[in-house]
Formats: sequence, structure tokens, C-alpha cells
Amino acid sequence: MSPEPSAPPLAPPLGGGAHPGHPLPAALIVIAVLALLLGLVELAVGMRSPDTLWAVGLFAGVFWIWVAAGLLAWWRRPHNAIGVLLVIGGVALFLSGLGNLDVEGLALPSAVFATSPLAMTVHLLHAFPSGRLRGRLSVTTVVLGWIVCPVFQLALVLLSLTAPAAMPAVALVQTVLGVTVMVLTAVVLARRLAVADRDHRRVLLPLFGYGIVAVLLLAFAPTIVGALGWDPAIGGVAQLIISAAIPVAFLLGVLLGGFRRTGDLEPLSAWLGATGAGGPAVTRALAATLGDDSLRVVYWSEEREEYVDETGVPVDPAQQGADRGWCEIRVGPRLVGAIVYDTRLTADPAPVRRAGEVLALAIDRERLTAELRASNEALSQSRIRLVETADRERSRIAQDLHDGIQVQLVLLALGAQTIANAPDASPATSEASARLRQGIDQAAADLRRLVHNVLPVTLTERGLTAAAEDLVDRLSIPATLEAELDDTAISSTTAHTAYFIVAETLTNTVKHSKASRVRVTLRGDAGRLHIDVRDNGIGGASLDRGAGLRGLLDRVDALGGRLELRSDPGHGTEVRVELPCA
Repeated sequence: MSPEPSAPPLAPPLGGGAHPGHPLPAALIVIAVLALLLGLVELAVGMRSPDTLWAVGLFAGVFWIWVAAGLLAWWRRPHNAIGVLLVIGGVALFLSGLGNLDVEGLALPSAVFATSPLAMTVHLLHAFPSGRLRGRLSVTTVVLGWIVCPVFQLALVLLSLTAPAAMPAVALVQTVLGVTVMVLTAVVLARRLAVADRDHRRVLLPLFGYGIVAVLLLAFAPTIVGALGWDPAIGGVAQLIISAAIPVAFLLGVLLGGFRRTGDLEPLSAWLGATGAGGPAVTRALAATLGDDSLRVVYWSEEREEYVDETGVPVDPAQQGADRGWCEIRVGPRLVGAIVYDTRLTADPAPVRRAGEVLALAIDRERLTAELRASNEALSQSRIRLVETADRERSRIAQDLHDGIQVQLVLLALGAQTIANAPDASPATSEASARLRQGIDQAAADLRRLVHNVLPVTLTERGLTAAAEDLVDRLSIPATLEAELDDTAISSTTAHTAYFIVAETLTNTVKHSKASRVRVTLRGDAGRLHIDVRDNGIGGASLDRGAGLRGLLDRVDALGGRLELRSDPGHGTEVRVELPCA
């Protein structure tokens, strides 16, 4: 069913393109238009030299690919630097291709920026997906890449003007360091893929998988081309095509579900005010806004002095893992909870902190709800322990009666019989002893019935099905039993409760219902025990009258079960109970 037109949305709107005060979409459009114009101008100037037009067109196409991917990344996650890196990489490619225009004055900047796209590629691969460098090896590799590419390239350009003889040595050092940077990058990417869990590997694989191959090809493409005796220009073209596929691999990762779009906090705040949502809905909304499906919200319990989740289960910050960020949420000076997020996707905690401030009151409300759930859980466990304690005490009393008093009565009966059978006993003594023996036997029989009512031996020795069958067989009206359950899968507390439910219901049927038949059904399904007792009597039973059914209801409720009574006058009575097996 579709919601009413006035109903609040089920999730906060993502993005803020139409939101006043958010100029990002307009800025991205301006950048896209400028990139398009720059590429067109480059192509127009390149048409003056037909021999190099193919190279100009190739550089322009790769430039557009990088900028388009960067604008998409920038739009999806404004607080992430990946989009900026891709756009800067596209600009570096544009500058490096100016030398193909055969325009005086452009050859020098083209030579300086000739290898900058390689440094940007390395930087992009190491920074994905958070946009920030993580780990000393990554930082060292990226810094070395920027030194090797633009710095050494600038040195080579200056040496070409002042000391051409020194250029081969500097170029050799640049090549060796460049190969080192590329190999280290491949090692880092492979290691990150190896240690990533399945969900993160899905995000990283398109870009990292291709990146490992790409950096190795970028490093060794000139060497391979030289070894094959091909034109060195082929090596440059190969490197350019390989670089063009870097943003394509990124876009593939986006299409496969990685690098989710983030949203603005203002729509989130408005949605929260309109819906008053809480619990899982708040967590899902926050995860959608920050683009992190693994995000969790935990709550601070002042009573227990620990963090708990929405169900009241304790959460230990020390066990969250090295890649999990922990952002505390406070209402004034009071701690109310924390946002647990993936630092590999969100390196900057500032957006998380701002989101926590927006949701502080909602999270405080959920904290109180979590504490209430925890208290209810503790109360439920306490009630279950009381039921179990009563069952154990009942078992102990039944055992004491069976092994103690009953044995004594048997011995007394034997003693009375011995006196009655003594040769020197008078007739009056024998008759009195015989009557005593009969009285003791009757007391022993009453005691056995009492022990059976307190805790039937059949239930403890053979299980619920056999005990229920014994009840049905001893009933004074026709009765049937249908049982489909595994007695071994039912806890003793549940079995005892189920037995007393069946016993009490059958007793009420015989005493009050005037039924001519009754049916008992026991069925186990998905960790639940279903009990159904139905008769064809006069009906009219009620939970409000009589202590028997009311006591059963309390016991069922204590175990977290459910009892339902249907008893319409003239249509019989049905008692349906559902209990947890464990």
C-alpha cells in the first residue's frame, strides 16, 4: 500500500542540490563546463597540426574521463577528497598534453607536468576510498611519487637548459625511484585487498584490482617497448590509455554499489523533526547520510556505566577493531551514545560529529529506550529464574516425599501387617493392625497422587509427550492427543510449564465445560512450542474468573510466551499457548 500524500518520508532525502546555502552542485556544473571548453579549445588548436591531432584528441578524451569521474565522486561524497584528486589528475593530464599543440610557450609547462598524472594515480590509489592516506608506507610512497614525478621532471627541464650532460644520470635515478614507487603501490593495494572483509573487498576490488595491474604496466611499459624495439611514442600512448582506465575502474566500483553517495545534514534534521523516528530507522538514516552501511549507533547506559546497543546488549569499544571510528555524542555535558563508523570510508570525523549533534536528542531518546529494554530483559530473566527455582523446589519436595515419607509409610505398613500376622496376637489386635495397614496403604496412595501432581515421574523420566499422553489416558471423557515435537529440544522449565497447562486445562474441561470430547495438540516449530487444547463444551470460560487459568497466564508471561483463550457460550473452549523451547 502506498503512503498517504501527507505521510512523512521513510528515509531522509540524500544530497542537497536543491537546498539553499549549498552551492556544490552549481560549482560542479561550472567545473564541468570549464573542462568541456578546455578540451574543445585544445582540440580546436590541435586541428592546426593534423599529424599530432590524434595525440591531442587522446589527451582531451582522457582529460574528460578523469574530470567526469571526479565530478561524480565529488557529488556523491562532498567531504571526501577522492573527487578532488580525480579532477586534479585530469588537470595534470591536460597540462601534460599541451606539448602536442605545437604552440610556443606551452612545451615548457607540458614537460614539467609530463609525469604528474603518474603521481596523481599513485596518490588516488593509496587514498581510496576515504580520500586520506593511511599508514606510514602509503604516506612515504605517495610523497616519494610526487618527488619523483614533478620535482625530478622540473629538474630535468632545468638541466636541459643549463647542463644537458647531467640529464641521463638524473633520468636514471628518476626511473629507478619511479619503478620503486609503483611496485610499493602494488604491494600496498594487494595487502589491503587481502585483509579486507567481503563487503569492503567488493568496494575496493574494481579500482585496486585494476590498480595493481596498472601501476606495474605504467612502471615497465617504456622498458617493454624499448626491449621490443618499438617507437618510444608507443610507450607513452600505452601509459596514457592505462591511466584513462583508472577512473573507469572507479566508476565500475560505483556502479557495483561501492562509494555510496552521502547526504546533507539539513534534510536529515528536517526528516527527523517531521517523523520523530528512532531506533533502527535513525541508524539507517544516518548510515544513508554518511554513505556507510556498516555504521552503528550505540547508547550510553548511566545505570550500568557501559555502552549498549538498541536491544540492551553491552558493546565494548575496545573490541570494535582498528578500522572502526568511535565518535561520542553528548547532550550538553552528558554522554548519551556514540556513532561507530568505518574509517576506511570516512576518514574525517567532522561530518560524523556534526551528524551526531543533529541526532543527539533522538539518540538520547533511544538511549533511554535501550535502557528500558535492558531493564525489561533483566526483569524477564529474573522472572524466568523464579519459575526455574520453583520447579527445582517442586522437584526437591517431590523427591523427598517419594524417597522419604513414602518409604516410611511402606515400612509402617509392613510392621502393621507383621503384628496382624503374629501367632500370639489376639483377634482384636490382629483386626486393629489390619485396619492400620489399610489406613497406611490409603495414605501411601494419597501421597503417590500428591507426588504425581507436584511432579509426575513420567514427565521427568520420559518427557512431555509421554506425560501428556498419560494425562489424556486417565481422563474421564473421550480425549485425543496429537504430538509433533522433539522432547529433547525442550528445556525442563518449558516442559514443566506445558505439562501444567495441559493438566489444568483438562481439569477445568472435566469440571466445568460439560464437554463430550477434548483434543490436545502439541507441536514444535522454529524454536517455539505450540499447545492447543480444544473441547466441545458449553464455553463461557474467562481468564478473569478463577485462579487456575490466571496462574497459567502469569507463568506463560514469565517465560516470554503467549496465551490465548477463546470460549464463546455454546461453542466450546480453546486454549492456545506458545512457549519458547529454550
